[in-house]
Amino acid sequence: MFPLAGKDFPDSSESLATAIRDALAQVLTFPNKNHAVTVEGGKYPAIKHVKVDVSNAKVSTNEPPPPPKPKGKRQGGISVQKLDVIGQPILYQDSKADFSVNASGVSFDFAHDIAGKPMLVLTDADGGHLDIKISKDNLQSLLKAVATEAAKQQKVNVQELQVNLDSQGPRSIAADVRVKAKKAVMSGTVNIRGKVDIDDNLVATLSGLSAKGEGMIGSMAAGLLQGKLKQAEGKKIPLMTFSLGDVRLRDVNISTKNGLQVTAEFGKK
Repeated sequence: MFPLAGKDFPDSSESLATAIRDALAQVLTFPNKNHAVTVEGGKYPAIKHVKVDVSNAKVSTNEPPPPPKPKGKRQGGISVQKLDVIGQPILYQDSKADFSVNASGVSFDFAHDIAGKPMLVLTDADGGHLDIKISKDNLQSLLKAVATEAAKQQKVNVQELQVNLDSQGPRSIAADVRVKAKKAVMSGTVNIRGKVDIDDNLVATLSGLSAKGEGMIGSMAAGLLQGKLKQAEGKKIPLMTFSLGDVRLRDVNISTKNGLQVTAEFGKK
């Protein structure tokens, strides 16, 4: 699904490209916004090729926004022979990730989200492939940035963070995060453990979260974290700023070699 800018549904290839681009610009900062979306060929609403390229764009919000959800009646939208969505990489804080969605024979409905804003809902595809990848270094950088921001409130300095991931099945990951922190002249270590499950809409759910401290600072930090982890238990985190609408994933595979990679197929093929 793609959010669309404006109040009305697009009525041409040009207005479609503008609506997608301007909606993405509300959550992303582009190096060159004019080249982010191209709509080529065919006769609207039957389009030959749509390409959305958010490579080197930076997420401009503190947290990635949840994918939009349709509400109410839909109407016939557009068909696309070939769809390519690329972010190689997309930037978030001091880390980056690569993702791509490639599909053929794609159909979309027009709909409105719960706020009444227009959107595209993916309803069908002949075939498609999805790939999301973040290196271990970038994953550690991302988590360290989040931990550092949280630790500032307690005047604690995060010195080092290490992540170990272990695949627990095609859609589950066990995570072990070791954080070394310092407050004034005292230092300590906190071990945070948890599980991540990924569903058909590429939403990750956190569970089994726990913290254990070593040393005075580590034990204090672990105690403070327990409340935060309890609040985060069951939290759902979208892995992409758009979803696959009515289409469901299949052949989902999660690899934890050298970081985290999620691949999947969707559509009829």
